[in-house]
Amino acid sequence: MQNLIIELNLDSLFTDWFTVGLVLCLVLHLLFTKRKSLVNFCMFLVVVQFINWQLSPWLYGHEHAKYLWYLTWMITDIAILLYVAYRAVIKKSVTKEELAVSVFTTIAIFFYIGRYIERHFTEFSFIKGAQGYALPSVNICILLVLLTPVLKELVLISGKHLNGITIFGLRFSVSSIRSNAVLADPKGISKQKRRIL
Repeated sequence: MQNLIIELNLDSLFTDWFTVGLVLCLVLHLLFTKRKSLVNFCMFLVVVQFINWQLSPWLYGHEHAKYLWYLTWMITDIAILLYVAYRAVIKKSVTKEELAVSVFTTIAIFFYIGRYIERHFTEFSFIKGAQGYALPSVNICILLVLLTPVLKELVLISGKHLNGITIFGLRFSVSSIRSNAVLADPKGISKQKRRIL
């Protein structure tokens, strides 16, 4: 009888900074933004990355790994594009973050296609050199896009705690639309400067 328990490849999963970053984004969205669409999207990205890392040992050991490697990554990245397309067509709502991640994912897919063609059909290695820098840059951009709403929420939360406090002559007044800093004048007259967040 076959053993149906899948051996989890957690060692390589948690040494990957991108996967850890996606899990961190998911936790931060659960704690701070609480936007259901972003939480679901981060959860989906974590699942896709987990599938990538579960397929890695199988790909390393497969006799045709060099043919399947880039194709497998393309398929998992296409799943992200299909998720965003589903949200756009069926749900009729796509967040800015989902749209930006889909653009970066498309860039990664083009690198996979280019490297696959370059490796199997040409003698060139132009993309091989650029891919080592481009794909980590794409991953960093994806994490920054996902962290931006969390950072914005943290600024608003800290602004609410600073509301009505004077620090070094600056009086903070925060509303949901704009942040006002009032400069305290020594003669008791206030000068107000508005800064839009």
